[in-house]
Amino acid sequence: MNRRDFLNTTGLLGISSAINNESVFGQTSYKNKMKPLKKIITIEEHFVLKKISQRVAEFNSKQNGGILSNDPVQKELMAFVLPAFDDIEDVGDRRIKFMDESGIDIQVLSYGAGSPQNITDHKLAIELCQEANNELANLIKIHPTRFAGFAILPVADPNAAAEELNRAVKELGFKGAMLSGTFNGRFFDEPEFLPIFSKAQELNVPLYMHPAIISKSIIEHYYKSDNWSSVASAMFASAGYGWHLDSGIAIVRLIASGIFDKLPGLQLISGHWGELVPFYLNRLDDQLSKTLKLNRKISDYYKSNIYVTPSGLFSEAQLQFVISEVGADRIIYSGDYPFLIDKNTKGFLEIALISKEDKEKIAYRNAEKLLKLKV
Repeated sequence: MNRRDFLNTTGLLGISSAINNESVFGQTSYKNKMKPLKKIITIEEHFVLKKISQRVAEFNSKQNGGILSNDPVQKELMAFVLPAFDDIEDVGDRRIKFMDESGIDIQVLSYGAGSPQNITDHKLAIELCQEANNELANLIKIHPTRFAGFAILPVADPNAAAEELNRAVKELGFKGAMLSGTFNGRFFDEPEFLPIFSKAQELNVPLYMHPAIISKSIIEHYYKSDNWSSVASAMFASAGYGWHLDSGIAIVRLIASGIFDKLPGLQLISGHWGELVPFYLNRLDDQLSKTLKLNRKISDYYKSNIYVTPSGLFSEAQLQFVISEVGADRIIYSGDYPFLIDKNTKGFLEIALISKEDKEKIAYRNAEKLLKLKV
């Protein structure tokens, strides 16, 4: 569906559906939209391990001449975006209480802030990633019906990262891995990282491509201004907009690199409704595709190799649009706990103006299929 068709659909049909109590896309009756969902699985849910994050901070301080970061702007920003330690460090009763109150049956956990992924010391990166994955596996064993896991990988050594992914899946039972941002200023489409993606295809597990802090030069050029505060610049460059754009670009770069021609079975996951990319697929096809030497259009790869999640951005308009662009078969539910804590997680999807079949796909069926979850 192109942009004009979408606007006509959502504008004209949206008005009539409000009057007739029907879905924007005519799929379900308003009076039936409250039917309870069987289960909810969310797959972008974070935790940290205090001892691991402390060692990461120590390494980073050594790289900074032994001085811990004392940037007042970053401290103010973190006060806005970081969750309480009690929430993010808990993988037990406190988290399960939230899940029960929010109607969530399973969370798929991944490491949050302070991850050892980007440590440049190969030996230390491998050690800390293995330790973090082992500890997460132990926590999952305590509540095996409520939690599953994505591995954290030592990307400084892509071959070791591939080996760790293999171990995490085959020995620890993890469902894939998460890659955050870039590594040392390099996007993951660079050839050096191919072993990680090759191993993911071999294992038939997805990689979740998650945002992270972007480079200082980009922050300076695009997001700083005398018209707003320094902390507003920091937010603009990160959770407010910048790192979402950066993460979306990373997905487009992977497609443009031809990785899905090399690895046609590879499956990636993109949060925050696809980090802006679904809203520009038509333009990417119309302009960028004709300059690339790929076997298919960009949107074709996107619709066959990328899954999209909301990451707690529970917007009916965005839900409707992404379904229209990529289909409900390519959407998996996520809440971004505990960076966002929304007890309406289940409720949002239950009252959404989409068909019962699409709700079930998004709520749990797609996750069960992709991650091979046995519930």
